[in-house]
Amino acid sequence: MEDAARTLAIDVMNYPFTRVAQEKFWGSTEMAYMRRTVLGGKPLPEIFPDISENADEYVAKMDAAGFEYAMVSSVKMGAYRGPATLAYSAEEVHEIIRRHPKRLIGIAGYDPLNIRESIREIERAVNEYGFKGVYAHTLGWGIAANDRRMYPCYLKCVELDIPFSMQIGHSLEKMPSEGGRPIYIDEVALDFPDLRFIASHTGWPWCEELIAMAWKHENVYVDISAHMPQYLDRALVEFMNTRGRDKVLFGTNGFGMARCKEGFLKLPLKEKAQVKVLRENALKVFRLEK
Repeated sequence: MEDAARTLAIDVMNYPFTRVAQEKFWGSTEMAYMRRTVLGGKPLPEIFPDISENADEYVAKMDAAGFEYAMVSSVKMGAYRGPATLAYSAEEVHEIIRRHPKRLIGIAGYDPLNIRESIREIERAVNEYGFKGVYAHTLGWGIAANDRRMYPCYLKCVELDIPFSMQIGHSLEKMPSEGGRPIYIDEVALDFPDLRFIASHTGWPWCEELIAMAWKHENVYVDISAHMPQYLDRALVEFMNTRGRDKVLFGTNGFGMARCKEGFLKLPLKEKAQVKVLRENALKVFRLEK
């Protein structure tokens, strides 16, 4: 019998965790706005309790919380009004995580306004640094999943055999949310049937629309990051527990490995579903079993 509480989790959605990197993250225009409004101006350690001085300290926190892998994203975020205000390079993330290649996995970023440069960075990140995917946050540019400026990235992910992840759902930052509608994935999945597409951040408030996409398309998945488990949409919880237990991945979005895993284990889920979401689905999607 599976023991979900003992399962070593995989965090598929996280950010650079050092103090310097987090100050950069929350010091950006868009994230500073979200911290001041939606998050009530909370101190940084309360928002991101796993902030660490270095990777050694962070991996120790992973061990304590029961995690084997954490994906660290080189996120690039546009500002709806003005130039991009947050961008980590693949080199920057690699420098943070390189001491623990068997525990910390780099995820490249994508800037749809600088396509050629971004594609070259993705190739370098995968081929030289061992990164295992791409994450895009395009709402600040008003760009949806089916925007043709995303297609070069999708093609490159298929060529490199890596998954693509994108914020899907509304934006808590001061950005338009329309581009986060899950229905825009439909066209992408039809055009790129071999692309493993991870819709990050649950798709809320369009969770049922996202469930429809994940249920329809073989290679469309959902990650539940950015929402504390106790607040997950009930339709998504039911999906995890039944026909969607192979299609959902676990992520924390940096909101605390221990508290997110503990909260997840309290959900009314069958143990087999918990194990699949916490670990097994990520092993398959990111090809970590090779």
